[in-house]
Amino acid sequence: MLASALGIIPSRSKTIARGRLNLCEAIAIQCSLLAERGDLAAMEDSLEALWRRNPEILSAVLVSTDGTVMAEVGDHVDQWGSGRPEARGADADTRAHLVEVPLVANHAAWGVIELAFPQISRPGWRGWLDSPVLRLFAFIGAFACLSHWIYLSRVLQHLNPSKVIPPRVRATLDTFAEGLLVMDNDQRIILANAAFANAVGEPTDQLQGRRVADLAWATPLETGGLDGYPWADAVREQLPQMGRLLTLVDRSERARTYTVNASPILDEGGTCHGVLASFDDMSVLEQRNAELQQALNKLKESRDRIRQQNQELKLLATRDPLTSCLNRRAFYEQFEHLFNSATRYGHPLSCVLVDIDHFKSVNDVHGHSAGDEVLRTVARVLNEVSRESDLVCRYGGEEFCVLLPHLDVHNACQAAERFREAIASAPTSHVSVTASLGVSAVSLGAGDPQKLLDQADQALYVAKRSGRNRVVSWVDVPEGTEIDPTQVSRTAVVPEGDTAVAIPFHAVTALSSALAYRDAATAEHSRRVADLCVAVADGLPTPGETYVLEIAALLHDIGKVGVPDAILLKPGKLTEEEWKVMSLHDQMGVAIIQSTFACDALTEIVKHHHAAFGGSTGNPELPQGTQIHIGARILTIADAYDAMVSDRVYRKGMAQPEAFAELRRCAGKQFDPELVDRFIDRVLARDQNRRPQLAGTTPRGAVQIGLQIEHLAYALDNRNPAELAALAERLKRTATQEGIQPIIDVAAQLEAVAHAHEDWGDLVRLTSDLLELCRMTQRALLPTRSASP
Repeated sequence: MLASALGIIPSRSKTIARGRLNLCEAIAIQCSLLAERGDLAAMEDSLEALWRRNPEILSAVLVSTDGTVMAEVGDHVDQWGSGRPEARGADADTRAHLVEVPLVANHAAWGVIELAFPQISRPGWRGWLDSPVLRLFAFIGAFACLSHWIYLSRVLQHLNPSKVIPPRVRATLDTFAEGLLVMDNDQRIILANAAFANAVGEPTDQLQGRRVADLAWATPLETGGLDGYPWADAVREQLPQMGRLLTLVDRSERARTYTVNASPILDEGGTCHGVLASFDDMSVLEQRNAELQQALNKLKESRDRIRQQNQELKLLATRDPLTSCLNRRAFYEQFEHLFNSATRYGHPLSCVLVDIDHFKSVNDVHGHSAGDEVLRTVARVLNEVSRESDLVCRYGGEEFCVLLPHLDVHNACQAAERFREAIASAPTSHVSVTASLGVSAVSLGAGDPQKLLDQADQALYVAKRSGRNRVVSWVDVPEGTEIDPTQVSRTAVVPEGDTAVAIPFHAVTALSSALAYRDAATAEHSRRVADLCVAVADGLPTPGETYVLEIAALLHDIGKVGVPDAILLKPGKLTEEEWKVMSLHDQMGVAIIQSTFACDALTEIVKHHHAAFGGSTGNPELPQGTQIHIGARILTIADAYDAMVSDRVYRKGMAQPEAFAELRRCAGKQFDPELVDRFIDRVLARDQNRRPQLAGTTPRGAVQIGLQIEHLAYALDNRNPAELAALAERLKRTATQEGIQPIIDVAAQLEAVAHAHEDWGDLVRLTSDLLELCRMTQRALLPTRSASP
């Protein structure tokens, strides 16, 4: 505009006007020459040709001096109007669209030529818009703005806002383990810290100016586009977005999961100027959680298998290893419960005792293997013929007892007859087998389980004396029948005038359980000693005395419940003072048994089971030789043998031949020589039919370990480290008593990790190791799947 005012920019209207005047003068000269020649037609043709070729000429006319129109093109009257220039030198800028030029011929005025052109500019504001200066200004302004916008948009992408941040602040942001981004409202990165740049795999200067959404996010968004990202939601809603999960793929094609928190940056007026977003890498945690979940699933599977094996071992612990029938103690427990229920509610309950005829001759003639086959055959027949609710027990060497709930004596005799016929018809590879059976029922006046067994035993005695291979009921035993008391007396009683005191087996179980709670190893030792005593005593004393001996063996160490834990559970050898305290357990045990059962035979066996056969120099008041109760003599041998062959923390157990040699060496001094030989023979015969055990572990011990590890797994599910540590310590103690070193080592590690509250992954791994060790221990005790149940 200044250049135009100074005349630097030419005036468009003046230029056009000057050009029109020049054109008109040229036309006038040409027409003047034609006028001198008088060639009017040529003047008219030239004017029309000029009008047609020049669109700028709207109309033209030749007028002579007398006013005669000589030639005209276009609508001249309409274009020219009434306007007439006042003089030849009229203002060309304002009248350039109407031009009048005089014609001269022969030095005299001939006429004029009038030409009408379009107006150079429109009137009013429209003419102002047509100004070339204004158009030039608009063009330069628009071009400059566009160029400036392009320039700034490129330059701002390369500006580094971090340059205005103090180095100490930048260093602080770079120390954060989580990624941080500052972005504007268009989601462009203004600032990225080192953690985010490292996670993405790109330098921070290359991230600035980029849209965050353009990064390789792998998490699909429902809304698509830029919407749906937490930072976009923070800008739109102007509220913080917390805990959103997104997955980003870096340059190495590795997917990382982030927890994203985004918060809008607001000024005092509440206007949003950008977003601050944090990115917490959850990839390692996700991986560890996945591994932990996989380990927990594996642990759950192992725990379920342990539970199943525990059930199998519980069943195995209640079974006779040779015949798979119930053993005596499991039978007693269920017998007492069924007897009490029958007497309380009036239900029928019958008992059948089965004795294999001439079994001793089978062993003597055909050997123990044939005798074992006969026992297995009879057991299989009884289990097949009896009902599912019946209890089949191997009661003695060749004796079986079948308990028949809800059957009266008449139906029980019919069932016994089916047993007898099935046994007689069962095929065996060596001999034909028959059996004698005695039957009794609760309705016949038995006041306790042992009395019911005594009645059935007396009926069995009559059946054997009557020719064998028959069934006799207690009802059919004639009054006045003389019965040899050395052959029939199954009731564990001690005469007291005209009364008899029975030993309730539930009380024995309660005391044994209390001992197991205090010291599981001692309780298991007592069970093993009881099994040895029953095996050796079979056929020696009366059946009732065998029962008393079994109870005495189960409770011979019951006095240890009164020994302090510091001494009872001490892993190493005891000191002299500690031995003095430990030796008191015998006296405490005798007192407990005497006050609980009031059975002199039971008390005598427990009291004298440490008496030496050749005399006790330290206590000459103790009996010696055959003056010692036979049950006490058997218990002494079984107790010493099991102690010698069992492992202890401070020593390894003897091998069986070494223990036998020690028993023979002490025979006549400490042990009864005849019973030592009988003990060795019976143990060797029994072990031929027993499954080998792992490191001395018994089914009961394996069940106990399995239950404790199962509790460990539940404590791990509950995330309770204190309970884990306590259970691990208990498991370590039980494994020490059982002598299973691998479980001891892993349990000690688990206890230490649980106390330290360390990584749960280690706790899961150690618990899984314990489950696997437990499964291995239990599998060594369980029969193979192909074996008969």
